[in-house]
Amino acid sequence: MRINTKIRSLLLSTALALVLAACASTPSSPEMTLEERAQARWDHILNDEAELAYPYLTPGYRDITSLGDYLVWLANRPVRWVAASVESVECENEDTCSVTTSITYRVPGGPTGINQMRMNRDIVEDWIRIDGQWYFVQN
Repeated sequence: MRINTKIRSLLLSTALALVLAACASTPSSPEMTLEERAQARWDHILNDEAELAYPYLTPGYRDITSLGDYLVWLANRPVRWVAASVESVECENEDTCSVTTSITYRVPGGPTGINQMRMNRDIVEDWIRIDGQWYFVQN
């Protein structure tokens, strides 16, 4: 009877270890990786860390738009982003995806009261994977 209990305990322990090992080694899907990356980009923008958001842009865009020009573009936007939350990722193929993000923003400079109103809108952004890394396609 003791041997059966020991064998049963050993088998249960082994099964549990295998399940935990499988969970730990499961790679994240491209969608999960992109969701995290897209949210990180928005977090940088919202925290006034545009210089940290800049590397998320495609290499081609960065070739023709300097960091300084990108900072000026962000500073001159007609809206001020207040919050952003990635809602979904849909991939057309393994290297091209669309990310839907819920954006909260306000429009400064309007009539008193209006300029403090917060509005929400979903936007869809295009992302591409180049050499294993996801990049935001700036339009």
